[in-house]
Amino acid sequence: MKIAIRRKAKPHAGFEDEYRSSLREYAAGGGEPALGRAYELGRRALTEQKSLVEMASLHHQAVLALIRGAESEKRQEELFRASAEFLAECLSPYEMAHRGFQDAVKALRQLNETLEEEIKRIAYAVHDEAGQLLVAVHLALAEAALELPEPQQAQFARIKEMLNQVEKHLRRYSHELRPTILDDLGWIPAIRFLAEGISKRADLPIHIDATVSGRLPGTIETTLYRIIQEALTNAVKHAKASNVWIRAWKENLVLCCSIRDDGLGFASCQTQAAQHRKGLGLIAMQERVTAIGGTLHIESRPRVGTELTIRLPLEGDHANSHRARG
Repeated sequence: MKIAIRRKAKPHAGFEDEYRSSLREYAAGGGEPALGRAYELGRRALTEQKSLVEMASLHHQAVLALIRGAESEKRQEELFRASAEFLAECLSPYEMAHRGFQDAVKALRQLNETLEEEIKRIAYAVHDEAGQLLVAVHLALAEAALELPEPQQAQFARIKEMLNQVEKHLRRYSHELRPTILDDLGWIPAIRFLAEGISKRADLPIHIDATVSGRLPGTIETTLYRIIQEALTNAVKHAKASNVWIRAWKENLVLCCSIRDDGLGFASCQTQAAQHRKGLGLIAMQERVTAIGGTLHIESRPRVGTELTIRLPLEGDHANSHRARG
């Protein structure tokens, strides 16, 4: 075990030494080859997951050691200028990675928006087109029943009742796919509507405490609704919860929302397995939150329950909304 620890520590020390050595070489007039090594050091640091704070600290120490031997103020200025160029080149892989991340988030946001538009189209088709077809079937059955004897009319009545059940289910599926209340009134009323339906079907008390008001951009409201929808589904299907608590509040310029249940929960080593559940899993939840600039924290313990906490920085226009009555 001790040998393994020593071998693991060597690359870190080697990186620091190589950084100082390459910086000295470039400051001494090493030119493009030394600057090229700065770029390679940046790529290596990114691969080894060194933070920008670590890189800044290392560079600061290296520069202090470098300027101690400067003979004059002019030479110090030259060293500072060369050090800045070296650091900029070293951090360029970080900048490219950051741009790549931003592009990926933008693409993910566009994909989510496209999916939501398709879901909206399907929901409206189920509600409107299937609804119109069922109305036509009801009218045709009523017309046919007029010419039938009493026993057959009773059979038609049972068929009509089954069609009413089909219509009821289609209406519910349509609303849960894309509730019109989400577009008309916002995410808090939509969540209350969703929770009421799930609570009745699953016999699961869902407690909502929302002290926020005002509308948010459509993409954000849809994302919050989808995450809470999946969290409630997990609470019913997987967690076997007896209660669920949904809270929404603001902390300065941050919108916070938590979904907590008292279900089975899971240990941290089971998180990866939980992420592979059917439907929108934990990974997809995380991606949805990331796409709108927020964070998702998951805390769970076996037989204690699970809590998901969303934190979303808000712009000034949305952060100053009046508090709702809850």
